Amino acid sequence: MSIRGLLFLVLSVAAISHASILQNTIDLKKLQGILQEGVKSKDISTLYYSLKGLQLLNAKIPDVCQEIKAFKFDTSNLEQIFHLTNAAAIAGCVNFLNPQVLAGPSKFLDKKDATIAELYQSVYALKALGKGAIFNKDEGLKNLIQLLKKDDSPSNYGYVFALCEHMGCESWTASHAEGVLLAADETDARALHFEGGLPTTALLLGTIARSYKTLKKPSPLSEEQRYKFAQYLVSRRVVSSARGAALLLEAALALGDDDPTPISIAIKGRKYITSDADTIEFTVSDLVGRPVRGLKPEEVVAQSGTRLADDVVVLSKQPLVQKPGEPTTFVLNLSKIKAQYGLYKIALSAGTKSSIVNVAVLGEIQVSSVEVGLGDVDGTTSPKITTVNYPNKLTDHLQADHLQKVSLKFSVRDKYNTPVLVQQAFVRVASTKGDDETIFVAEPDNSKAYKVELNVGNIAKHLNFASGAYSLTIYLGDSAVSNPIAWTIGNLHFNFGKDAYAVGEPVPASGVSRGPLPEIAHEFRSPEARPPRAVSDVFACACAAPLLLLLLLWAKLRVNLGHFPISLSALVFHLSLGGSLALYGVLWLKLSMFETVRYLLPLGLVTFLSGHRLLRRLVQDKQTR
Repeated sequence: MSIRGLLFLVLSVAAISHASILQNTIDLKKLQGILQEGVKSKDISTLYYSLKGLQLLNAKIPDVCQEIKAFKFDTSNLEQIFHLTNAAAIAGCVNFLNPQVLAGPSKFLDKKDATIAELYQSVYALKALGKGAIFNKDEGLKNLIQLLKKDDSPSNYGYVFALCEHMGCESWTASHAEGVLLAADETDARALHFEGGLPTTALLLGTIARSYKTLKKPSPLSEEQRYKFAQYLVSRRVVSSARGAALLLEAALALGDDDPTPISIAIKGRKYITSDADTIEFTVSDLVGRPVRGLKPEEVVAQSGTRLADDVVVLSKQPLVQKPGEPTTFVLNLSKIKAQYGLYKIALSAGTKSSIVNVAVLGEIQVSSVEVGLGDVDGTTSPKITTVNYPNKLTDHLQADHLQKVSLKFSVRDKYNTPVLVQQAFVRVASTKGDDETIFVAEPDNSKAYKVELNVGNIAKHLNFASGAYSLTIYLGDSAVSNPIAWTIGNLHFNFGKDAYAVGEPVPASGVSRGPLPEIAHEFRSPEARPPRAVSDVFACACAAPLLLLLLLWAKLRVNLGHFPISLSALVFHLSLGGSLALYGVLWLKLSMFETVRYLLPLGLVTFLSGHRLLRRLVQDKQTR
């Protein structure tokens, strides 16, 4: 991406000082295009939403009666019947419908367990067919309230509010609207919406606005709620379907027609001025891009303009001029500050609303010349200075080895020849044949002159010690500069000394070593010397002495087997116990710990079961005696 492209990307962000202001609007022309395209659809749902959206825009409704007449419907699909009948009503094609279409809504109204959504679709389908009031006002509302107690979701409240529009109970809507609005979900403390997304939000905002308008009451929405709902709708303005466009229109028009309407203040077009173009256009409109009701052109004022670099105020209370033929476009003239390039903070007000936006005054920069110095690292000799004028290149073939340094010194000036500082000043050192490169930051001194010192020996590691020709390029850029500079000064030949390689030759991965590395051989530590055999035998006998003493005592006392129980459990218990002791001995001689555990588990289980049975037998024999 070019430096100019990066500049525009940075400037596209405008700071907003108040939460109660919008930066974007709903594009009605774009939504109308989506709706007109949706009319061509063979899907009845898409056709319905397209016609509904065009009706909200007061646009011409196309003749779709033949398409509606040819549509094959299913009486058990209530949503399909709802879309079909209401599309026919909008297009004036009710007489083209098959009378069997009445069967669907009537069947759902007779259902004892019908949901609120089914009641809403049934009633409005029959209303579209001209069947008049379906519900008794008091009895119907009582039934709806009972259903709301089972499921009081925001979408159900929206359906009830819509049915109240039909039945004439808007006063009930007015008594519950504020509580429902408080149940809206908040996102990042900036946007409000209802559970269910855009469909539920559009249904509730539309029904509440129409109900209060019928009652001739002021809207229950607070100013903060208006702007937060509007912020949510602006975030959803990129829709591609007819359904999304119609729902967005319904909600946006409900807020846009409210009083006071949410206001949008945004930069229109470019966000910078130059010496040739010294004006910036702003759009001041309501949520749907219409002129703000009651706003006088002289009330759109630039209250202040401050340069961000030093907080100097450059303008105060400067009115904007309304552009002829465009009532929502206002022009701010910044000719007084076009010679002072930089970023500026402009505080705009439209009536009681204000917004802060960042704009840039783009200036031109120039570099008259650069001084290229070549000298010793230790400074024992004065450096040789070569001057290069912009946009020329070095004519001398300069060479530097690892004991020298290269210095570059230059100053940046504006079109009035005044030294200035820029946000980005770099020097790039790149191989003319390979891919090796490194970039250095140029730092200004007290006189605003930029200087970079390249110690050839130190930069060798960044260039893989590859000696050869390298190009030097200066890059200068700023978010408030209209002509960023990329100036290739010329080529220098670097010699990195004994560790260097010629450009183009293969360089080892380490960048230093030549040839293969020595083989790594690992030597284990020699085992400790074993003691003499006699010492081992004496130690083994000392360890076995207690066991030998036990055997001698058993031989002297003699073993009494008179009361040894004669049973299978006794035999199994002693054999398994002996096996466990033998396994313990084998562990020391041969087996590993894990192998021993694997054998010990089944042996221990047998020992436990047989031992338990043996002990129970001994207790029984004792009680018998």
